[in-house]
Amino acid sequence: MLYPLLVSTMAGVSTALGAVIVILRKGISDDGMAFSQGFAAGVMLTVSLADIIPESFDKYYVYMNGINALKAVTSLFVVGWIMGWAVSGIATGERKYNNDRLVSAKRMAAVTTAVMILHNLPEGVLTFFTSAENTGMGLKMALAVALHNIPEGMAIAAPVWYASGSKLKAFAQAFGAGMAEPLGGVILFLIMHQYITPAFLNGIMPVVAGVMCQTAVCELIPNSMEISNIKHTLCGIISGISVMSIGLLLF
Repeated sequence: MLYPLLVSTMAGVSTALGAVIVILRKGISDDGMAFSQGFAAGVMLTVSLADIIPESFDKYYVYMNGINALKAVTSLFVVGWIMGWAVSGIATGERKYNNDRLVSAKRMAAVTTAVMILHNLPEGVLTFFTSAENTGMGLKMALAVALHNIPEGMAIAAPVWYASGSKLKAFAQAFGAGMAEPLGGVILFLIMHQYITPAFLNGIMPVVAGVMCQTAVCELIPNSMEISNIKHTLCGIISGISVMSIGLLLF
């Protein structure tokens, strides 16, 4: 149990490394905040559409034909989108009553952190279980997860720092989100290891992808364009897609 815990912790801690990259800067302007929100959107879209969805489809395709596999993944993705839309609706209601940029940034920091935790929990369980079964495969998976957790940490830390002005809060929130991986892995392993199967985890991931895409398209990108002009938003999106794509290609 110690080895899977160490491996999943290594993957989670890399989220804090992303926060360090952000807070090493002297400050974050409105343009920088707009860029960071676009960056977060690019990261979420790439993880969802270039990694989670194709991998889920491949796993379903082992047990069913292509059409049914596509239906299964699409249905789960839509469920996740609706879940994200429900949360977004509550947040949008709050925004109508408070248009202050700092309040908006705090809201986006909370939404981004929550979505990343939702993503990290099943990812942590998968890393933990894989490491318990196959040490080599578990380490390789942890390295891949760690690499793409770095930009996720950047996506969390930037709005927290912008809203609070505290580097410590930005680091702590990113670190806490990263720790969802080992904690989720340990807790679920101890409580539900007899129920958690690869099929169960594969069913969760498209739902997570749906939540992430809804957050990126309906929350992060519009909020980014409200803060500054579309140029900074597009630069952020392109940068997020590029960084995450490189990480996915390397592993």
